[in-house]
Amino acid sequence: MANAAEREEADMDINSPEQAAEMQDVGTTPELDHHLDTTPCQVDKYLDFVAINKNGHLLMGSSSLTGRYWGGSIWYYDDVALAPHVEKCLVGYEVGSGVADGAFVDDSTIIIGQDCGSVEFLSISTESTGAMMTSMCRVEEHLDAVICVQVTCNRKTALTGSTDMSIRMWDCQTSNVVRLLSLAHSQQVTGLSAHPSDDQLFLSSGMDGNVLLWDLRCQKPASCVYRDWEDKPECVTWLGSADSSSATGEQFLVGLQSGALALRNTKSLNCSIASFQALNRPLYRIAANPKPGQVAVCGNDTKVLVVDITNESIDLRYEDDRHSDFVRGLSWRDSECLVTCGWDKTVLIHQI
Repeated sequence: MANAAEREEADMDINSPEQAAEMQDVGTTPELDHHLDTTPCQVDKYLDFVAINKNGHLLMGSSSLTGRYWGGSIWYYDDVALAPHVEKCLVGYEVGSGVADGAFVDDSTIIIGQDCGSVEFLSISTESTGAMMTSMCRVEEHLDAVICVQVTCNRKTALTGSTDMSIRMWDCQTSNVVRLLSLAHSQQVTGLSAHPSDDQLFLSSGMDGNVLLWDLRCQKPASCVYRDWEDKPECVTWLGSADSSSATGEQFLVGLQSGALALRNTKSLNCSIASFQALNRPLYRIAANPKPGQVAVCGNDTKVLVVDITNESIDLRYEDDRHSDFVRGLSWRDSECLVTCGWDKTVLIHQI
C-alpha cells in the first residue's frame, strides 16, 4: 500500500523545475498581430455596379436576389482584370441586404446604398498584414431601397436617391445628412447625375416622368427640364467633364423606358436636340466618358453600347453582347477602356 501511495504522489508531481520554466515561457510568448479577414466566402451572383478610382482599383457590388434572405457584398481589386474572382480580391465585405450602387469618395473611402434603405461609409486600408475593409458609419435614413449613389465634384459631399421618392446630400467627412429633399419626385427616384464642375448642381430622374435640375443655392432648388409621362426617364447624365466649357456642360442625356436616348440642353427645353434608339428595352445606366462627347449605355438587355455625341447627333460607336444576362454596372477606367458587370456574374473589359 505504501508503495502504491508513493507512486500516486509521484505521478501528481511529474514536472521538474526545468519543465515548469519551459511551460511559463510558452505562456509568455510575444503577442501576434492577428488580421481579421472580413472577406465573404463567395461573390453573390447578381453584380450590380462597378466603380474605379484614379489608381485603377475596382470596387464591385453584388447581391443575392433569389434566396430566402437577400444579402449583398462589396469587393475590392487592385486590377480590374482580376474581378470577379474571390481568391484574387484584396478584400471583401458582407452587408445585410442587396447593394444597388456605390462610389469612391476618395482612394480609401467608399459609400454604398443598400436595398434596406441604409447608406454606409467604409474605409479601405492596405497594411503589411493584408488589406482591410471596415465600416465607418451605417445610417438608416431612407425609408426604402437606395437606387443610386453619386459623389459631387468636390469629393466632399455625396447624393443618394431612393424609392422613397427622396434625395439626400451627405457630408462625407461626418457621414451626416446635410440636405434632405423630401418628396423630390412624386414617384421613386431612378437616377442622379452630379454636375462635373459645380457641387451645388445635379440632375435627377424619376418614375413620375420628370427630370429635375437642382440648384441648392436657390430658395426653390428644383426646376423641371424634361417631362414625359408616357416614356418615363430611367437614368440621366451630364455631358462633358470638369474642364469642359459651360456650353458643353449644359447638355445632358436622358435614358428612357423605351430604350431611347434623348439629348437635351438646359437652355432649350422645348424639344430634344437629338434622339437615338439604343435598345428595345428600358435603359438602366448611362456613364459619360472622361473624354467629352462619348457615353456608355446599358439596360435590361445583354448589350453594352457606346455612342458618340456631337452638338446635334448621336451615333453608335461600339456594341458588345458578350454578357448573358442584364448589364448593370458601367465604369470608365480611362477614356479608352470601359468596364462592365452584369447579372451573369461576369466583369468584362471593353477597349473602345
